Amino acid sequence: MRLAAVTGLVLAAPAIAGAAAAAEGHSRFGPTLFALALLVGAAKAGGLAAERFRQPAVLGELLVGISVSALWPAVLGGEGIAFVRSDPALLFLAQIGVLILLFDVGLEADLRALARVGLSSLLVASIGIVVPIALGWGAAAWLLPKSPTIAHVFVGAALSATSVGITARVLKDLGVTKTREAQIILGAAVLDDILGLIVLAVVTAIAAAGAAGLALWTVAGILVRAVLFLGAAAVAGHFLSSRIIRLAARTNRPETILVIGLALCFSLAYAAELIGLADIIGAFAAGLLLDPYGRGVRPGQEAATLAELIHPLSSLFVPLFFVLMGIQVHVGSVGTLSAFAFAVVLTLGALVGKAACALGVGAGTNRLAIGIGMIPRGEVGLIFAGIGSSLIVDGQPLLPQSLFSAIVVMVLVTTLVTPVGLRWAFARRAAKGRG
Repeated sequence: MRLAAVTGLVLAAPAIAGAAAAAEGHSRFGPTLFALALLVGAAKAGGLAAERFRQPAVLGELLVGISVSALWPAVLGGEGIAFVRSDPALLFLAQIGVLILLFDVGLEADLRALARVGLSSLLVASIGIVVPIALGWGAAAWLLPKSPTIAHVFVGAALSATSVGITARVLKDLGVTKTREAQIILGAAVLDDILGLIVLAVVTAIAAAGAAGLALWTVAGILVRAVLFLGAAAVAGHFLSSRIIRLAARTNRPETILVIGLALCFSLAYAAELIGLADIIGAFAAGLLLDPYGRGVRPGQEAATLAELIHPLSSLFVPLFFVLMGIQVHVGSVGTLSAFAFAVVLTLGALVGKAACALGVGAGTNRLAIGIGMIPRGEVGLIFAGIGSSLIVDGQPLLPQSLFSAIVVMVLVTTLVTPVGLRWAFARRAAKGRG
């Protein structure tokens, strides 16, 4: 009974919010606040349910959004869901969640650990970028020949992503984080994050520039800007991180480091936009600047780390982004034979493209585990899809609804198969060792 009541309330939320928005004399922010409360609550419930089944929380949050998108119009009409999909305040808060997420990823990146993982992780990461881009680009060009070339490229870029958070969680649950395979996977996944952000910067800037952006010198300029921006953040972090932490410690207010961190996150996100890069690159760079070696930003021995201080904010805004990404999916858009076929081909390309990473390691290593460990797209793939759907080329979204939905299906499948596949790969290797 409780579950049915909560489900009914979640499904009714957009209708109520939409009706309130259309009513005379309503509070300016009332409908948005109500929708925010229901969406965040539903996302959290979905995340907890997914974790109970030993799946990443992002999977449950995304599925809740897709369920609402599918059931709401059929049961309650389309006005409420249209309000939630397009409300500027909700979309802005979701974007805040993306920036906080990438800022947190930057805080966890350890540049010294990346330098230690050696050639194997670099080869694995390189294959994990090049092969999926080629497969995604080729699949889009083959099945969607009328779409612009930059859309084909963007689909390939979306396939290049790897969710280091999902893989790290599974490896930790399996108790294998100290193995050589796990170290290679984690190092390569972090490198994939950095290389993927650079690819995203290039493709996004080209899409924003239009046909003129396809000139080789323009692409080279974007690439140089992205590399220099991230490199400058890392170098600045080496010299300034400890000084910033000491400055925050002098205030004797633990929350000061949180304010400084968020200010840097949003400022560098804006700076990235000013030079033609995606704002999430600036957020990631801010994390690198404050903690280039992943030691934990702590303004005192007894104080909480910046990652711990920011956790309540990420628990609110990050699930909102994922549930809204699910709501943006029009289930009917993958109902046609052509759209379904594209989703299947794209998913197969995503699986094969990352499985090819196993070729980057030598004999004696659990290649199967490394290939499977690089598969999940998770939150990173959704960020790529969200950015692609918001870019406008020749008056149309770069990623139309069918393409966006196909990428979301790919993210769902790759996120689902990774925990199961990794458990099987490590158990298979252990069984061989016993034999």
